[in-house]
Amino acid sequence: MSGSPGARLASWLRADLRRFDVAVAVLVPAGAMTLLYLSPDRFDIGGPEWAAGVGAFVLLLARRRAPLVLLGVALVAVAVHIGLLQRPTPMIFVVLVLLATACVRLERWKAIGLGLSVAISLYVLGLISNDVELGDARVVIWVAWTAGAVGIADAVRSWRSYRASADAQIRSAVLASEAQARQQVSEERLAIARELHDLLAHNLAVMNVQNGAALHLLRSDPDQAEQSLIAARDAGRSVLDELRELLSVLRHDGPNGDDADTAPVSSLPTFDDVERLVETMRSAGLTVNWRRDGSVRSLAPAVSLAAYRIVQEALTNAAKHGVGVAELTTSWSDDGLRLSVVNAASAGSPADGAGLGLIGMRERASANGGRLEAGFGTESTDTAGMASSSVFTVQVWLPTAADEQVGLLNDEEQQ
Repeated sequence: MSGSPGARLASWLRADLRRFDVAVAVLVPAGAMTLLYLSPDRFDIGGPEWAAGVGAFVLLLARRRAPLVLLGVALVAVAVHIGLLQRPTPMIFVVLVLLATACVRLERWKAIGLGLSVAISLYVLGLISNDVELGDARVVIWVAWTAGAVGIADAVRSWRSYRASADAQIRSAVLASEAQARQQVSEERLAIARELHDLLAHNLAVMNVQNGAALHLLRSDPDQAEQSLIAARDAGRSVLDELRELLSVLRHDGPNGDDADTAPVSSLPTFDDVERLVETMRSAGLTVNWRRDGSVRSLAPAVSLAAYRIVQEALTNAAKHGVGVAELTTSWSDDGLRLSVVNAASAGSPADGAGLGLIGMRERASANGGRLEAGFGTESTDTAGMASSSVFTVQVWLPTAADEQVGLLNDEEQQ
């Protein structure tokens, strides 16, 4: 342990409050006896003083358990000693220590009231023991010591309150930081799970359809079966490539931290890849009629990825659970991009609103400032001869300038 001997001793005492209490119980009576011996009045220290010293040791050793009760006992002891011997007693200093101990635990105004009561008591006892006038310094000093004890107790109470408040703020900050970290981890896990679901569900559905078609046509039409197998192989390559890109984002492999963050993300699919997606779905056997309205506008990267994934999931559901034709509509306007995917589906299929795919689509739309509606019975006209009772519709609106809108909102809030 480094530092001066005094610092080492103080640290040793603070390590265990029992050591501190024993030190106080020994030093206070010893100091009081020394002051009595060195007093100008030259009091003779006899049996009563030694008895008072032993009593002081016992009271101070137990001062933390019931300081108010022990303070009353000490005041009675002082009164008896002064009343019988007409001279000061070491127990006075015990009264001061017990007063400080009790005031630390009381509210400020209650502590002041207690200190005033003790000061008056000691003042009266001082007048009795010294037989002096009211303003004599020998009794006024007892009042001053009482005020000092109350002041020290108030300072200790304030310091403890400040330390408790600081500790509470630190704990609150740590808990808030941990909660924020847990929330970020949870959000990242959800984002990863959403990406994996969209990626695997689409490509595995295409591979399953193409492999089934190849198996069916293997003997009757080998050339067509070969084309189906090629399409299944391409879907497998696609899922491997996108998984590699997603893992690159998670690993941050690049030599430069910024490059590692941005390079893999830039190769993720965007809304411009919807045309390739539609061709893939058509090659998988799903008839997709794509109608485009309005002038194409720019999308923020996150919105562009969300739009692609939503169309991908909707068409994958149409291929897995739908019957007949899927109608895809993209409408551009000044306020945003509207997407619509309509297909015939049987009620009770996973497309009825309870599947993870629909949950992921809603989360993507909401996270980018958009909205999504999906379900049976949506009021859309019959499409390609489909009965309205069996039509399942996914309708999405996404902002065309999400980043700019968010920036404007933040500027307005700061102003």
